[in-house]
Amino acid sequence: MPTPLPEKTVTAFWAKVTKTNTCWLWNAAQDKSGYGSSHAMGRTFRAHRLAYELHYGPIPAGMEIDHVCHNQDPSCQAGDNCPHRRCVNPAHLEAVTGRENKLRGRTAAARNAAKTHCIHGHEFTPENTYRIKPSRTQRNGARGCRACRRLAHARAEERKKAA
Repeated sequence: MPTPLPEKTVTAFWAKVTKTNTCWLWNAAQDKSGYGSSHAMGRTFRAHRLAYELHYGPIPAGMEIDHVCHNQDPSCQAGDNCPHRRCVNPAHLEAVTGRENKLRGRTAAARNAAKTHCIHGHEFTPENTYRIKPSRTQRNGARGCRACRRLAHARAEERKKAA
């Protein structure tokens, strides 16, 4: 946010928040994804981003605001009804890269990125890992195991020789 908000606007913002023992819940408008939505200086902001800026200052370039409270609540089912999307507690907000924010989530991409070994038990090391080229069935960025690929090629060669 380039210029500081008038005190009246800041007071009005925090008046729309219910503070609990943990999360501070935004009780005004929400966007279709369940994030709090606030209007200030003729613009619409996500409430958690505005709360971060009011407390810590501008969000660093290239960074996103992650809800740490969501990451620490294993019972949360996520989705558009996730109560953490309404949290504006500055202590629960952290500026992270987009990649870090996604990897902290509960998505298939986050689960796969957290894997340290392939399904056959080979470790994903820089030497043993390659990126799979995108296709109709495989998305960009998926990892492959070089050891498994070598074994698959060896089995194919054995089948050719046997035929």
